[in-house]
Amino acid sequence: MTRPLFPRALARAAWMLLALFPAAALAADPNPPTLDSTRGAWPIRRQWTREEVRHHAEWITRIYEAKTAGTREQRLARIERVLTDPEMNLLLDPEFAGDGCNPQMEAPALRAMHGILDCAKLTVALGTYYAYRRALPWMASGVRSGDGTDIRTAAFTVPAGVTSCLDYDTPENFLRDTLVGTCTGNFRVEPGRERSGLSDTVPVALTREHLLPGCLYYLDGHVLVLAKINPRGETLFLDATTSPTRDIYAFNGLNAVTGLTTAGGGDFAGCFRGFRAHRWPLAVTDDKGRVTGVRRRTDAEMAEFGYSLEQYEKLDELKRTGKILVDGAEAGSFHQFLRLRLRTADRFRLRADLQAFAEEVAARLREREQRVQEARRDVAENGPVAFPEGSAAANVYTAHGRWGRLATALEDAELRGRYFELAEHLNNAVAWFEAHPGDFDLDGLNADAVWTAADLADALLRAKTEIFAGAAFEYANSAGQPVRLTLLDVEARLYDLSFDPNHPPELRWGAPAGGDEARTADAGHPTPLPRGGAVPVDEAYRREAYYRSLYRWEPEESPLRGMFTEGFPRRDRLDADLAQKWFGVPSPPLVPSGGRAAWLAENGG
Repeated sequence: MTRPLFPRALARAAWMLLALFPAAALAADPNPPTLDSTRGAWPIRRQWTREEVRHHAEWITRIYEAKTAGTREQRLARIERVLTDPEMNLLLDPEFAGDGCNPQMEAPALRAMHGILDCAKLTVALGTYYAYRRALPWMASGVRSGDGTDIRTAAFTVPAGVTSCLDYDTPENFLRDTLVGTCTGNFRVEPGRERSGLSDTVPVALTREHLLPGCLYYLDGHVLVLAKINPRGETLFLDATTSPTRDIYAFNGLNAVTGLTTAGGGDFAGCFRGFRAHRWPLAVTDDKGRVTGVRRRTDAEMAEFGYSLEQYEKLDELKRTGKILVDGAEAGSFHQFLRLRLRTADRFRLRADLQAFAEEVAARLREREQRVQEARRDVAENGPVAFPEGSAAANVYTAHGRWGRLATALEDAELRGRYFELAEHLNNAVAWFEAHPGDFDLDGLNADAVWTAADLADALLRAKTEIFAGAAFEYANSAGQPVRLTLLDVEARLYDLSFDPNHPPELRWGAPAGGDEARTADAGHPTPLPRGGAVPVDEAYRREAYYRSLYRWEPEESPLRGMFTEGFPRRDRLDADLAQKWFGVPSPPLVPSGGRAAWLAENGG
């Protein structure tokens, strides 16, 4: 079972403990300095080693965890905040940065990162910063189109030149040039083609040993930074937006892993999509350890770091045979192959997962109620809160000031996100059950009746209903009286919870119109707009419906008066989602005691 995200208070306490006791939290330098250099953008004192790559992976994972479980400011942090917050950036801890590290990068360089950040440039920003701070060599390639079209969409690209940190006099100058010179076209270099040994990245083996945080996943025209692999073998990512705000956010789920091309019997044309590792540069030294140059590692030298064409060959295997074999087990899809190869959890304990989710979300809802009541008091004392309309820099999720303190748009989107992460986990588990029923602990799921995937889906929905009905909390209505809600109630109102601090508590908690719960609601306050005027409560609630449908916050400008009110999709809740995908496969008339998993165990299956 995956450990649930910390409640906010526990997360903050954990970060504080790490800050207060770094020596206890972090091991000794895994790669002490051994080199010497006096020229270039920064001193080089280390080589990239496998230990260093794991150190880099730890650094990336900390950023991801702060972006998903830290404070509101950390979850919304842009690159400058990420790299200057000691709770997010482990390299601000002298113990982690190590002996001979280079000092914190100057503010103009950090701002240069932010000014033009996008998905490809995020990989440059993070890689260059880490290499600079840890006194490591770093390089960047320029590419040209292989077919004369735009390098971002060309059938393939060819490295046209390489620069290294030795070619520049300051970190800022090197960083600026590599940021400007890098786009998603840099990732379209095919294995084995002309000059491919100068590429920025290489395909990597899909093993826990080599597919580490800091690796990348290149889709067709978009790249994600692998940030964590959970115990279920699911890949979690960092991403960056091209909007003017240049936001960084978490991108979760195996649904991102798409677009792979098969090897086609040894022809690796188009095989640049997929999981990739940096082609870690090598510092060339003389016999006294003085750095005389920096070069790319060859494909053979990258084998130590996991260079492999396996992902394309495995896709060929799936195409030819309809399955991928992993240590004798069969995977019927590439996603199943990834989970089978990468998972560390030995058993699925789905009822425990449901229980942990319910406890976590109930705690979040109690925190939300504190925000609702704080907003009610603040609006009564200081007047209505203006909707952040007309600004790409501060929308309903990212605005500061009173709106940022009192509204719950960000938290509500994250709540829906956690709910749909649970839905994806349960769907993945049901799909896994067909091929690997022995991997399931079915305690509390009426195991005697579980034979097919449909049986398991039905058992999960029954358990979900029971557990959600038992997870309860109270909110104070407009009359100050307590109203009891369960997680089952909130699930039914998933798209109805108002985030607007000007609305009465009943509306904030999605009370059905015309029901007894809604009758106690006071009038609330019209929502003011920054340029004047206000939108009445009912109208504002209607026009905010799109924002209530999202399960990941968006960086774009958020209008209110001119907002569309229909035509956007809403994901199915768990009951409809699981039923549509899995119901309809009948069980045998007499299911053996203990269900399919127990029967297979007894019969050597």
